[in-house]
Amino acid sequence: MSKVVSNGHASAVDRALAAGATIIGQANMHELAFGITSDNAHFGAVAGPHGGMAGGSSGGTAAAVAAGLATMGLASDTGGSGRLPAAFCGCIGFRPSAGRYPGDGVLNLSISLDTISAMATDMDSLNRLDSTLANEKPSEARPLEGLRLGRVQSVFWDNVDTRVAGPVEAAIERLCAAGAVIETRDAPDLHQTMDAISLRIVIAEAKRWWKSFLERELQLDISDFADQIASPDVAGIFREIAADETTDSELQSMRTQGRDRVCEILETAMDGLDVLVYPTVPIAAPKLHTEEVQLNGKSHALFPLLTDRALAASLSGSPAISLPISGFDDRSLGLELMARPDDDRRLLGWATTIEQLLS
Repeated sequence: MSKVVSNGHASAVDRALAAGATIIGQANMHELAFGITSDNAHFGAVAGPHGGMAGGSSGGTAAAVAAGLATMGLASDTGGSGRLPAAFCGCIGFRPSAGRYPGDGVLNLSISLDTISAMATDMDSLNRLDSTLANEKPSEARPLEGLRLGRVQSVFWDNVDTRVAGPVEAAIERLCAAGAVIETRDAPDLHQTMDAISLRIVIAEAKRWWKSFLERELQLDISDFADQIASPDVAGIFREIAADETTDSELQSMRTQGRDRVCEILETAMDGLDVLVYPTVPIAAPKLHTEEVQLNGKSHALFPLLTDRALAASLSGSPAISLPISGFDDRSLGLELMARPDDDRRLLGWATTIEQLLS
C-alpha cells in the first residue's frame, strides 16, 4: 500500500512537546478511525485492560492510558471515538468544544464533527493536558452544591443494559447527596434529527477531504484506495464514500439547518440546567470481534448502539467528558456529562470534584 509520511507534527502535538510531554509511542486503533471496535485487520484487534474490546476508534490510546503505560494521551472524536473507549477501558475521555484545540495536521473524517480529544488516568493529568492544548490555565475543582443535572430519556438513556443503568444511577445519587439537583427532561425528535444527518455529513465531508488528499498525496482515486484498506468494514464505508452523490447545497443544509435543529432541541432540554448526565456506554465491553449484541432481549448492531448518544455532543459542538465508574463483573463503565458549547472550564471543574467524590 502507498504511504504518506508527515514531515512535521500536528500543532496539538507540538504544544504537548513544548510543555514537556514525552511521546512513548503510537497506539493501534480502528483503521482510519472509521469505527468503534478498534478491530484493525492490519494490526490486530485492541483488547481492553479489563477484558473485552477496547472500543474505538481510539482504542489503543484508551487501553494504554488505562493500563498505566502513559498518564495521558491524544485521541480523536467524531462520534464518540474519544469517550467510548475511555469508558470500556476505565480512564477519562474528554471531547472539548468545537475549536478549543488546534486541529491541523490531522487526517479528517468530518471537518464539522471531528476534534482532537484528550484521555488521562486522572483529572489532574486531564486538566494539565487540556490547559496545554487550549493554551489556558488549568481548570480548578468546582463545588457540586447547586449543580443542575438533566436526565433526558430519549437517546441518552434508551437501550441501556439494566446492569449498566444501576451503577450509573448510583453514581448520580452520590452527586445529588453532595448537593447536585437532577431533573428529568424530554428531547422530542432528537434521535430522529441526529439520525437523519450524522452519517450523511460524515460520508459527504469524508469524500471531499479524502478525494483531495488522495489525489494530491498519492495520485489515487477513493475507489482504488478502498481496495487497499485491510478492514472489511472500513473498506465498505470508503466504497460508500466513493459512491456518495451528496451535493454541496445538500451538505450545507445539513451543516446549518440540521445541526441548528439539534442545538435547538438540546438547548430547550437544557433550559435552566448546567449539564446533561447519562451512561457513556449502554453496555459493558463486549468480546473482541463483536459487531452485534443482545440487549434486554433484543439484537442490536453495535455501531448505532454505541454512537447514538455520543453524537449529541459531536453535532452540537458541545464539551463532554466520560468519567470511569466500576461496573459489573469487574468491567469498567462510564458516567458522561455534557455541557453547553464553550463551557469547558466549568465542566472540567465539576468533573474534577466528581472524580474525587466517586473515588
